[in-house]
Amino acid sequence: MSPYTRKQIIKHALQYYIQRPNADPKDVHREKTVLRQIEEEISREMERNGIKPKEAR
Repeated sequence: MSPYTRKQIIKHALQYYIQRPNADPKDVHREKTVLRQIEEEISREMERNGIKPKEAR
């Protein structure tokens, strides 16, 4: 599995996990910080590898 695919899976899992009921706001804040970091890594990897966003495909 490529690093890009692995990061996409982590991103999707975090997006889903953050929406869980009764989540502690402090935990959600930390999780959103990690999510933003993963999204930035994905963006850099897409640029580096010439991967077009889904909207542009």
